[in-house]
Amino acid sequence: MAEVTNFEHNGVTIETTESPEAMGGLSDNVVGLVGTAPNAGLGIPLNSPFRINTDTLAGLLDPTGAEAGTLYLVVKNILKVVKCPIYVVVVEKGATAADTINNVIGGVDAESGQVLGIPALANAPEVPTIIGAPGFSSEQSVHSELASLAKRIFCRVVLDGKDVPVAGQVLNSQAIGGAELGYDRCYVVHQMPAVYSKVAKGNVFLPPSSLAIAALASVKQWESPGNQVTYAADVSRTVEYNILDKSTEGDLLNKYGVSYYARTSLGGFSLIGNRSITGKFISYVGLEDALARKLVGAAQKVMARNLTYSFMKQEVERIDAWLQTLVADETIPGGSVYLHPELNSVEAYKNGTWYLVIDYGRYAPNEHMIYQLNASDAIIEEFLTEVLK
Repeated sequence: MAEVTNFEHNGVTIETTESPEAMGGLSDNVVGLVGTAPNAGLGIPLNSPFRINTDTLAGLLDPTGAEAGTLYLVVKNILKVVKCPIYVVVVEKGATAADTINNVIGGVDAESGQVLGIPALANAPEVPTIIGAPGFSSEQSVHSELASLAKRIFCRVVLDGKDVPVAGQVLNSQAIGGAELGYDRCYVVHQMPAVYSKVAKGNVFLPPSSLAIAALASVKQWESPGNQVTYAADVSRTVEYNILDKSTEGDLLNKYGVSYYARTSLGGFSLIGNRSITGKFISYVGLEDALARKLVGAAQKVMARNLTYSFMKQEVERIDAWLQTLVADETIPGGSVYLHPELNSVEAYKNGTWYLVIDYGRYAPNEHMIYQLNASDAIIEEFLTEVLK
């Protein structure tokens, strides 16, 4: 007989479908630094991110023990505070300070096409959440490159303040660009902290950003590094701090988006300051960056899928479920996701474009506590009533 063309199978077929992949938690901190290490071991390349997460690997920045260059002591002191990946991009120390600055700024080699200096941080296998160039980042040419890169890869920057008195630092703050240039991601630190050096057999000063990078890396991205006790044994410029006084030099620095190290009742020197140079809470920046990086990673896996009803609904539900986990662990106070009711038009859809809106709240850092002490006669009256019974 002829073949039955509509016959499929005399039996059972089992087809399975998977629920949407969980988006997972927000990433931990990864530090990216650019600087010099003239005695670096053979295993550390120039102008290429090298991962350091132990003191042993940090030692490769100067196996001679001379502590040469800008990276060795900075990396060592970060690892004293927090164990996190640190990617270093080592650049050559130039014949002049200007030559070294050029090497830090970097770019693209015209002949080889290699990415050099600051831009090379973007090539790290783990995208940095905090970047800096301690010892160089007080220069406008350097901090503008760092701010630009931070805006592109969604990370925060810790910058050196200029080595000037408080009044000069305020003027410096006023001269630094705004949020549209990436400076809302920049945390500026006023004075140099002193740490112990085995070579000097005493304390030496590190760039201002060094211990602040450690403080920022030691807390979650959506938390402020302010009030963290540091390993600073001294500071290059004393700044008055008084938790009750609004007229101190420290309060003036904070008013202009500059953080600083000061002695507090916690003992030693703490980092004082919660805001970026534009006045935005640096914890808000860290949260936005962490959310953006997670959404970008999740989107990559579903690109080119057909925009069916079930697919779009599934994506909304997946993101909403993720937001609720962030609510549960107190990363955010609340959040929701929905399709934009106006931007999702026929024309947009025909062009393969659709809009998801993600509303979320943010926890503010405890920057200003106000205690109101009220002497109450009513309490005295109640007391006397009891006494005179």
